[in-house]
Amino acid sequence: MERTCPRCQSANRPVARFCANCGLALGTGLDGPSEAGHIRHPEPLAPPEGFELCQRAAELYFRCEAAWGGERLLSTESIGVLLFNAGYPLQEVVLEVRGEDDSGKKLFAVEHTVEALPRGEEVNVEVPSYELPAPMRALSVSLVSAEFGPET
Repeated sequence: MERTCPRCQSANRPVARFCANCGLALGTGLDGPSEAGHIRHPEPLAPPEGFELCQRAAELYFRCEAAWGGERLLSTESIGVLLFNAGYPLQEVVLEVRGEDDSGKKLFAVEHTVEALPRGEEVNVEVPSYELPAPMRALSVSLVSAEFGPET
């Protein structure tokens, strides 16, 4: 049975470790299917200092800051979530941004869609202040879904 590449849909031999057409590493997905955002790149980039790994993602990182850049001054101001993609280029990326209080109680969980997350670039997503019901102490970001983006 042939193995179909999840990025370019090319047929490959069942024992292939990489796609013969686009070079994607086959069968190296996190916890199951080989889907965009879950497949490890053979040569991932190093994330910038201060970035944390997104949940349910292979090489997607985030950092929280004030929406206008720098450290947050007020606990109720808009949040900027800076994303860094160290793996394959992605597009139509759906993320869940979740905030918790001091006790670990969920304050909010919002989904955001990012049109494109090119490899090696940073993209900023804003969580508006009206979505923050109370002061947040911890933030996490999870990958919900993504598609492979074009190689540049």
